[in-house]
This record gives sequence, C-alpha cells and structure tokens, in this order.
Amino acid sequence: MLYDSYRCPAENALEAVPTGAIAYCPRGNALCLFWGPTPVSTDDRPRAASPVNVVAEIDDIAPLTETVGGGRVRIERG
Repeated sequence: MLYDSYRCPAENALEAVPTGAIAYCPRGNALCLFWGPTPVSTDDRPRAASPVNVVAEIDDIAPLTETVGGGRVRIERG
C-alpha cells in the first residue's frame, strides 16, 4: 500500500477487484496494487480487506509477481 495524506470518499467501492487493479482504499487512506490472491481472497482472485475505489489497471503484472510485502514499486504514467 502507498499511503498519502489526502482523503477521498468511497465511490462505487468494491471488495472483489480485477487482477492488475490500482485502487484507493478510503478506510486505510492508501493506494493499493492487486496482482494476485490476498489474505482475504476466497479463490485465486484478488480481494480487498475493505471496499476500495478502482482508479486504474496495470496491463502487465508480471514484474509485480516477484514483489514481496513491504517492497518498493514506482508507478509511472505511460
């Protein structure tokens, strides 16, 4: 999760999100990247711990599959 100081309300928030989703989590005030199952997933698809607003999607998630919790990533606009 990427934490920031701005706050935004939930809009069309989801818990089940598509693979590659970039989503804002109002509850945690964080930007989240979803590339596989999460601790709250019930199958192989990503699932947020609380409803999130999907704001973008990552086309190629392959580089993220080697990222471990707490790892650093850089998001660039393409």
